[in-house]
Amino acid sequence: MLTILNLLGQNAKLLLPLGIFFALCLPETQTDMSVIVPPLIMVIYAVTFIRMDLMVMLRETLSPSHLFKQVLISAVILILMPIILIGACQAVGVNALLMPSAVWYAVAPPIASTAWICSLMGLNLPVAMRIIIMTSLIAPFTGPFIGSMVLGDATGLSSFAMFQNLAIMIFVGVVIALIGQLLLGSARIARHKDSFDGLAALAMLLFLIPIFNGMTRQIILSPWLAISLVILATILNFSSQFVLMLLARFTSSASLSQLASVMAVVGGNRNVGLYYGALPPDPVFSMFTALYQLPLYLTPLLMGQLRRLMGLDR
Repeated sequence: MLTILNLLGQNAKLLLPLGIFFALCLPETQTDMSVIVPPLIMVIYAVTFIRMDLMVMLRETLSPSHLFKQVLISAVILILMPIILIGACQAVGVNALLMPSAVWYAVAPPIASTAWICSLMGLNLPVAMRIIIMTSLIAPFTGPFIGSMVLGDATGLSSFAMFQNLAIMIFVGVVIALIGQLLLGSARIARHKDSFDGLAALAMLLFLIPIFNGMTRQIILSPWLAISLVILATILNFSSQFVLMLLARFTSSASLSQLASVMAVVGGNRNVGLYYGALPPDPVFSMFTALYQLPLYLTPLLMGQLRRLMGLDR
């Protein structure tokens, strides 16, 4: 089993995008598989957090010397960037049918596995983890309320109910990680880095099964909608990453360059599945969530190449 997980971890950059095509080929089942999405999200959070000393990381994140900086970074990711992205979508006239998907993408926190993606890309893992911890703590307070302000009653769920759903998924994931750390110990977890990379990849691959269930048929029935959603997801995912990577390239400070690179990955790859698991079913947003996995899972491969072309990997 460990050998399989090691292989998954070592080849994750290629296996993640291939997993999407595999999920598209799976036969449709009439069972409502969306019920397993929240538990899978909890597992993804747990697998990410289990590799860090959470209590030490939390104390450092909340210490006076780091707190202001982390709150500022979180405000950029959870408030400023959503305002810019939503405003840009409104300015270019994104179709009203697609707009809720763009809003939920914009207000979602970074997906927990972006820390693992940063690790794959050779970026600073502790910096990524601090950002993910702080944004995960703040996101239930910001996203539901910004989304409700923009979309109004179209959300189908009160902002407080969304807050509860998001908070439960994040909190349970953290608790599982803490229990895992107690049972396994930090030394054993550190020794099996590739296995935990593989476990993270496996959790992300399993996540594809429920969200792609029946999606092939929906794509065939609504090809133009699918194409529109892929284009929207790709632009949303990579635009902020590209801008922040440019900032990393041209800043003179090595620490700021590293921070901008990490923020590019964590700020561009949003946990859309968190809202998929928290909101009432919506066919368009369900298709967006499925198709968004394509740019998300291509990030380690494509952005790693971009970093090399920009001279950031030296």
